[in-house]
Amino acid sequence: MSFLVAFFKREGRTAKFKKNIVVSGAFKAADTLIYLLLVPLTLGYLNAYEYGIWITLNSILCWIDSFDIGLGNGLRNRLAEALAKDDKVQARKYVSTTLFMLIILVIVLSAIGFFIISQIDWFKLLNVDAGTVVNLTQIITISFCFFCLNFVLKFVGNVYQALQIPSAMYAMNFFAHLLSLVVIWFLTLVSTGNLLLIAIVYSAAPPVVYAIAYPVTFKKLFRYLDPSIKFFDKSCIKDLFNLSLLFFVIQLASLVLFSLSSIIISHKFGPVEVTPYNIVQRYFSVIPMLTNIILAPLWSATTDAYSRNDMKWIKDAHRTVLKLLAIVAVVLTLMVILSSLVYDIWIGDKVEIAFTLTLMIAIYSFILMWSQGYSYLLNGMGKLKLQAINTILVALVFYPLCNYFGSIYYVPGIILGMCLVNLSGAILNTIQYHLVINNKARGIWAK
Repeated sequence: MSFLVAFFKREGRTAKFKKNIVVSGAFKAADTLIYLLLVPLTLGYLNAYEYGIWITLNSILCWIDSFDIGLGNGLRNRLAEALAKDDKVQARKYVSTTLFMLIILVIVLSAIGFFIISQIDWFKLLNVDAGTVVNLTQIITISFCFFCLNFVLKFVGNVYQALQIPSAMYAMNFFAHLLSLVVIWFLTLVSTGNLLLIAIVYSAAPPVVYAIAYPVTFKKLFRYLDPSIKFFDKSCIKDLFNLSLLFFVIQLASLVLFSLSSIIISHKFGPVEVTPYNIVQRYFSVIPMLTNIILAPLWSATTDAYSRNDMKWIKDAHRTVLKLLAIVAVVLTLMVILSSLVYDIWIGDKVEIAFTLTLMIAIYSFILMWSQGYSYLLNGMGKLKLQAINTILVALVFYPLCNYFGSIYYVPGIILGMCLVNLSGAILNTIQYHLVINNKARGIWAK
């Protein structure tokens, strides 16, 4: 017990990093369990067809998160830099300016979004039978409202990341998923399958949790960061935007790579094929969920270290990333071997899943972790331009590649396209990191 007390009393960047891993690990383990339980529970409430529709809709709505034009991640870096200099006034200006810019953006986004929703034939786009889900447009509209609310409130998580306390964000994710689990379990007792109710539960849970976290964060724990119109500073806008626009490009292009797959599958093969894809994706999502316990604190800690020119700490962090990737490779291999048994226990015979799909998503998961391991270090150092250019280029070829391979190899072919476009990012991130850390980066490699 005395060891634990001493451990949590330690200060400094490395101590914060280690404490966040421990606390985040606890929340993430519980959150992962709930995240996995949500699949059979939701599948038991809806059928595979309706479940596939919701997953596809959720992928589309997640695009909203990228339209903060990178302000969230821009805040994360700029706030970490201000705090590294112990400039609390500047820190509060960054927080206040970001919040009010997000409010303006969400007003514009809402007006555009509602117009677009009313103009699209969603049944045709998603290949949905109008007789099966008659209120599809209503479901999309209501979900969109909650996502817009979350668009503003989620910036609380960026503040905690800048403070090098990403464990707080994991705690909020945990409570959001727990709320969804409890409400959906209640729905299974009092009603039959209702896609509208599922959409409301899933999309409303995160903003509810963030709304509770907001006053706790700014009125009690970190009053010196409390957003105020008095601290809105126009000069901060340019400072935030210089970094935020690059983050926005990366976010938007990455979203094409990560979220468009469900839409392509639904459009080409029908919503029912999205279900096995999502189940396998959720199975392997345990890996990024758990590895991010280590990777998430690296970002802001690297910003702090780079601001102080502490390259030794960054090199030590890189060695941690390499060890993590080796463990990930072993765990993914075991997960592939045990996949059939896990599926039988997890979802029973509700959905049939091909081994090829499992293998391809395992390969994709490793490439993704490889790329993210290095991008977190580069993001922390503010080296974003090469990432932005690469993500734009691969986003442009993503659909043609997935469409081509999907036509030949069905759903696994779409995963093959995802692997190919993400491989370039992993390779380029690795090369750029080594050039920067060894002071050999020139031109685009240094930006």
